[in-house]
Amino acid sequence: MWLIAKRDVLDNILSAKFLVGFFLCLVLIPFSVLLNIDAYGDRVLLAQQEQAQAERQLQETRVYSRVRPEIVKPPEALSVFSKGISDQVGHRVRVQLGEKPLLAEGTVQTHDNPLLTAFFSTDFSGVILIVMSLLALIFSYDLCTKEKEDGTLRLQLSNSLSRATLLAGKVLGVLLTLLPILVFCYLLSALIVLVSPRIALSGLEWQRLALLFIASMLLMMCYSMIGLLVSTSRKSSVPSLVICLFIWVLTVFIIPNAATFIASSFVKTESRDNLDAVIADLHKERSDLIREHRKQLPEPDLYLSMWSYSGGDAEYEDYGCTRLYFENVREQAAFTAPLFIDYADKKWPYQRSWWESLQHQRHISERLALLSPAGMFTAITNAVCYADASSQELFMERVRQYRETFIQYFIDQELFTDFRYVTPVEPADMMTADQMIYRLSGGEFRTMNALTEWGSRQADPFAYFGKLRQGDVHGIKPDDFDYLNLDDVPRFQWEHRTVLTGMQTVMVRALALILVTVILFYGAYLAFMRYDVR
Repeated sequence: MWLIAKRDVLDNILSAKFLVGFFLCLVLIPFSVLLNIDAYGDRVLLAQQEQAQAERQLQETRVYSRVRPEIVKPPEALSVFSKGISDQVGHRVRVQLGEKPLLAEGTVQTHDNPLLTAFFSTDFSGVILIVMSLLALIFSYDLCTKEKEDGTLRLQLSNSLSRATLLAGKVLGVLLTLLPILVFCYLLSALIVLVSPRIALSGLEWQRLALLFIASMLLMMCYSMIGLLVSTSRKSSVPSLVICLFIWVLTVFIIPNAATFIASSFVKTESRDNLDAVIADLHKERSDLIREHRKQLPEPDLYLSMWSYSGGDAEYEDYGCTRLYFENVREQAAFTAPLFIDYADKKWPYQRSWWESLQHQRHISERLALLSPAGMFTAITNAVCYADASSQELFMERVRQYRETFIQYFIDQELFTDFRYVTPVEPADMMTADQMIYRLSGGEFRTMNALTEWGSRQADPFAYFGKLRQGDVHGIKPDDFDYLNLDDVPRFQWEHRTVLTGMQTVMVRALALILVTVILFYGAYLAFMRYDVR
């Protein structure tokens, strides 16, 4: 068996097929790795800029109602080897009271469901898939037919050599021929990563890369068995080559892409328009409750705030207002913030149902793709490189858990009812309406009625507000106050990092690929036992 394998390896290495395959890897591997390292470096730079901006915005807040952390997911270094859906899903999430995070922002969608994998890509795993599957078929399609045509197969079996030993030797020869090419691809890519200043892999990521190499070996073995089965079923090399090329196109391109097309075309998802309509109704219901509550609040003595902000997520910020006006705003906020949280819970079942319909469509697509060894390999590589939908869902689930921790912090600190939720001005420093008019007018008007009477006699309706800018009063604008100290506010930590993360998917797909390889080899063995060597 070893002599047969050694002879085939020497013949293959000296053949044009080997040189062409080696040259393809020499050209395509550096191209794909360098291209994706450059893209990864740009994504890292963008993520760092966005994270710095988010941190700056968080630190530059003066009231707790404006504290809304923005989470920026850093790109995965292993996306250099397999991008998966990383280019189709977002990487930023703003934590809000009124929304449970469902989809990250910054999404670049190529179709309605971002979870459906864009099968063909120029990443490393895509190149390995195409090149190694093709080389495996090219080196194995004529294992039996070529020697039969040359007459050497009959000559070998005329001796005491068994067919099982001959077949095992030939399979081993093909695998030993392809293995140096595969090793070269990984060593070359590892060298490029090591010398590149734009990327650095951790020890865990090198371990995951080793898993990627094992998956590539399984792919190589599977397609070698396909070629072997075809070769043991045909009488000549030409039809064997045609059949192998057809199988290659079918399994590498047609089935995986057809799986996505079939799933997106025939597996219906819940309507996003219906979801938006339900959400709009809940928002209207929430707004009606806020409006009714506002009517029940005591009237302020002066509807005036020298600086005011009101955001869409129970965000309030006011300066230069009377004590009664502040109490009105504070009570609004104390009612509105918990209401936003309650309605986020009410919206979630509808949002989750829509999301699960997208997940169902993705599951159907993945199961259909498993009809192809290439689909199995793609599922493995995406999971190993944290580029599959499960990894994205894990991130979003961690974000939702962080939101609960963040809200619980506000509840424990009783911040929703605290004056610091809407203004940094101490209640003791707030003024009555007459005191505010006196100070804002620079002492010209002692009471609000005096200013109102004066304004009614003026032709210019804006003259009233001009008088309120004459006094230099501290505390009527944001710049008069320091930023909040947010050191004790919980921060998001993103750590999915163990070598076994997502390994359930990897193991199932790997076992399926091994099973297919074994079945193909057994089929080839049975066919070779009956093969006519004459």
